[in-house]
Amino acid sequence: MAISSPDLLVSLEDSLLQSQPSSAIISSIVFAHKTLGQEARDNEKYENAMGHYSRVLNLSPNDTASIYNTLMIQGHILYRSGKKDKLWDAIQIYNKAAIVLENLGEPHYYIGKSYHKISDKDFDLIIESYDKALDLELSPKLRSAAVEARENAIIREKKLKDFWK
Repeated sequence: MAISSPDLLVSLEDSLLQSQPSSAIISSIVFAHKTLGQEARDNEKYENAMGHYSRVLNLSPNDTASIYNTLMIQGHILYRSGKKDKLWDAIQIYNKAAIVLENLGEPHYYIGKSYHKISDKDFDLIIESYDKALDLELSPKLRSAAVEARENAIIREKKLKDFWK
């Protein structure tokens, strides 16, 4: 049920957890919440995703993937605001996510995007972040976006340098 109907399993969660649930039941509920949380995150429904990952962490406090996803969602919410102070906070949170799962480049990509949003002329930080992201694991879609963002930053840097010659 956790695979085929995670939403149905989550709707039964309270009643399943009332008695002494087996570890298999808890694992199934955790899997269902992670599935629904990832789906919500992918669709940028961050508050919904946060609710699912919070439930996972209540049931399995050391679930590294859920800690990572919670941090990334917090960063995305701050990034989305576009306010400079929130962008700095987002960078700090993305850095924490990068520590949780060191092999993933996603946090570094969003650090680069955040630096760009703060100041599109801070090329060293922006390009360094994209380079770090590209050195690590990225989905094909995110890898393509990181390559393009890096190339655009290099082009902007060159135009600015050429302008001031």
